[in-house]
Parts: sequence; C-alpha cells; structure tokens
Amino acid sequence: MNAARVLALTSRIIRQIGRDRRTLALVFLVPLLVMSVLYVVLTESSGGVPTLALVRPTGAGSNALNGLIDRLLTPTSRLKIMTIAANEVEGVLNKGEADAALIFPADLATQLERGEHPKLQLVLEGSDPAVAATMRESVTALVRQLDVALAQAQSRASQSQGAGQTPPSAAQATSLLTLAEPRYLHGGPDYTANDALAPVFIGVFSFFFVFLLTSVAFLRERSQGTIERVLASPLSRAELVMGYVCGFTLFALVQAIVVLLFVIFILRVHYQGNLGLVFLVAILLTVSGVNLGIFLSTFAQNEFQIIQFIPLVFGLQVLLSGIFWPVGQLPVWLQPISYLLPLTYANEALRAVMLKGGDFGQIAPQLAALLVFMVLMIGLSALTVRRQVA
Repeated sequence: MNAARVLALTSRIIRQIGRDRRTLALVFLVPLLVMSVLYVVLTESSGGVPTLALVRPTGAGSNALNGLIDRLLTPTSRLKIMTIAANEVEGVLNKGEADAALIFPADLATQLERGEHPKLQLVLEGSDPAVAATMRESVTALVRQLDVALAQAQSRASQSQGAGQTPPSAAQATSLLTLAEPRYLHGGPDYTANDALAPVFIGVFSFFFVFLLTSVAFLRERSQGTIERVLASPLSRAELVMGYVCGFTLFALVQAIVVLLFVIFILRVHYQGNLGLVFLVAILLTVSGVNLGIFLSTFAQNEFQIIQFIPLVFGLQVLLSGIFWPVGQLPVWLQPISYLLPLTYANEALRAVMLKGGDFGQIAPQLAALLVFMVLMIGLSALTVRRQVA
C-alpha cells in the first residue's frame, strides 16, 4: 500500500467537501439546529397535566358533601380539577378542556341518608388511550378515598348517638359509593397506543416518501436533459409543468391509498370516522409533498443534496407538528412555526376523524390550511420549473 497515494486521495476528498458549503452546513450546522429545537421542546414545553371535570351534587345537604370532596379531590401536580354543569360534559371533553368527567348524582346526600349506594359515572374523552388509562386509575383511587371518608363520617355520627362505641378504621368502613363502568366519549377500552399514533403516521409516511420520490425523480429528469428534450416537441411550458405535477401526483395518490388500506385492513387499527375524509386529507398532503419536492429539487445538483433537505423538511415537522407533544404545550415562540407546517394540520385532521369521528365541518379549517399550502407549493414549483426551462 502506497501511503502517498492514499494521502493524495484523502486530500482530494477533503478539498472537495470543503468547497461544498451545503455539505459543510449539513455536517456541522443542521444537527445543531435540530438538537436545539429538540432541547427546547423537551425543556420548555408545558407539562401535560390531565384535567378532571367534576359534576357536583346540588341537592339538599350537598354543601357538606362538596366540602368533603374539596378536601379530598384537591388539585395536584398530577391532576387538575375543574367544576362544570351536567349539560357541559360532552362539550368540555370535545374541546379538550378536560380529559375526563366524574358525575355525582344531584341528590347524593339524600341517597346516602336513605341508605342507598349512589352510583357515580366516569366519562372519559378517550382519544388518547394512555391518558384514558391514567384518568381511570386516578379517579378510581379518588372515589375509593371519598368512599372511605364518607363511611367514616357516617360511623362517627352513629357512634356519637351511642355510648362507648369506637369509630371503625378505614379498613372497617362500609362501602357507600359505586363507580359505574366508565363511558368513553371517543375510542374505548380496546384502543391502544398504536390506534392513537396511526393517524399521524399515515400523514408522516405519506408526506415523507412522496417528497423523497418526487425530488429525486425530478432531479434526474433535469440532470439527464430530459426536460430540454421534451421541450423540443410541441409541448408548451405550461403543459410541461402540469404534466410533471399530474404524473407524480398519480403515484402519490396510489401511495396514499395503499398506506391507508394497509393501516386499516392489515394492521387493523381502530377508527371511528369516515375513511373518505381520511383519504381527502392524505390527498391534500401528498400533493403538497409532490410540489414541495419539485420546488426543492431545483436547488440540488445531485441526490446527496436532496438528502440534505430531509432534516429541515422532515425532522423539524416531526418535532413541531404535534406528533409527540401537543402544539399548545410547545414554547410560545415555537407555536407560530408549527402553524406554518402542513403536517400540523394533517395530524389534527386525521386524529379528529379517526379517533373522534369528526365530520367534514369539524376539520374544515385544517382542510383549508392544507389546501392553501398545496396551492402555494404548486405555484412555487411551477415558477421553478419555468425558470429551469427558460
């Protein structure tokens, strides 16, 4: 082995990369940017503390019971407490203001006086199985504590009427309250973490792979001189632009169908809403990805430079589009960036349809945002194609 020849080749590679500013930025600056965003998201995002809404008893003798409830169900670092009316339960849960609602009978005090066993109802929002399971466990423990406190209070009252009787301990206290089987507003007890993540992964994989396919394929068309040869035909520039957009979009739509059918019928992910709406969201997202790929490919000279766009185009969207952390929990100064990303709206729409059974009207704002982004990308890609063939 000749050390001089090895050194000469090494020197050439170093000089070649050193002259490529984009590659140097990829190696040294982009990782710092992505890690900085991840650090900020992990350290400055507000914690997602579950919220329990209470529908309190309102009948005769309820003041003393509400005082006991307040002493036991105090807000903690793990659970927030809010009070609502009985007719507000579904509205509060649908708006995301609470994760569960615990409904006390209005005549709770009267039922206890008659020696009955009042039944409490727990309503879970249910779109996030992990949160639903946590709320179910927390509420079960809280109701058990309240049940013991009520039983001891009744025993002390009975003891005060008799002489020489000792109040029973918590273990000896008689159960008074019954917690009915929880009712799920969305989802159900058979929903898993995979069901909660499936909607966002439909959007992520559809967007990423179609962006990669389009950008690389269009780059090859340009670098091999295909565009110039096509223009030698009677084809106009406008027809050239629409032909490329429609051709790539066809494969994007087929990909969206394949991904959706695989998730639903092979992986058997649970869903509630209309699959047509899910496909509509996927269409808008993939067409946006097609035109974003065409637009960015004009700034690359080879496939390696296409790869350099992935951390910026894909990595930041994964961190900021609400896949792992709700947008509302991100630092305030990062939230406007989140609302500029198409995956943010796609994730919101897909979750609303598949996990909550949302209809067209409920996801109309997200569809409108995706449509605006798609039109913007079509315009930008058309401009860059025209510039390439000018």
